[in-house]
Amino acid sequence: MTTTPALPEACLAWCSTRSYEYDVLGDLAEIDLDWWNSRLTSARIPVRVRARGQDGDVVETGTGFLRRGDLQTIGSGCDLTTVYHCAAWLVGHRDRDRARRFPDARDLEEPAGDRRLHGVRQALDECRRAPALIDVGPHRDWSGWPRATGFGRVPMSLYVWAIGSENMLHRPQLLDQQALSELVHLGWVDNPSVSAMTVRRYLDYCEVLDEWARLGRVRPELVEMWLVRSWRIRRETPSPFLDEFRDAL
Repeated sequence: MTTTPALPEACLAWCSTRSYEYDVLGDLAEIDLDWWNSRLTSARIPVRVRARGQDGDVVETGTGFLRRGDLQTIGSGCDLTTVYHCAAWLVGHRDRDRARRFPDARDLEEPAGDRRLHGVRQALDECRRAPALIDVGPHRDWSGWPRATGFGRVPMSLYVWAIGSENMLHRPQLLDQQALSELVHLGWVDNPSVSAMTVRRYLDYCEVLDEWARLGRVRPELVEMWLVRSWRIRRETPSPFLDEFRDAL
């Protein structure tokens, strides 16, 4: 049983001055399109990562810029395209805690052809089925997450956010180790890591964001952004105890 910490005044103050449309949907990541698309071509994965250039035109080469809000529509119904754009946004974002690697969605144990992408497509389909992540059925691993080859919990959490709706009562939220660590620092009784996060624990995490958002009358995405911001500020602030220790040497 987890406990919801008290809503920090600093969180409320920061979130109340922010805009969901500008700060969340407009959150930009710089994408190295050549890095992504060369690897997609080499792996024969039928996806092209696209973004916008400096002039606003859609580009597939060079450097582009991807808004978080674009992740909701850029897939055009193709889940594999959506999840790769989510991964590209995470890798390109300067403030996000992520592994800078190419997620290879192929199941190399399957014969060459479409079957090598069958597993990840099946996992992405599982995320769309009601009640989505809450249902622990077939094609799941022991933690309840769908078995999506090449993709860990962080891009999967952003994917389920992207395919969700702003009208959802409890929309899945982005899972970031920085936000998770800050939440633990603020009194969340558990101390999980992203890599060990079960679906049940992930839903508990989303419930905390929802509860704080309800109390502050703000969006849970802004609460998550504040947690990341607060964690980064704390990490970059010199510890007075360390100064005292050095002075004592």
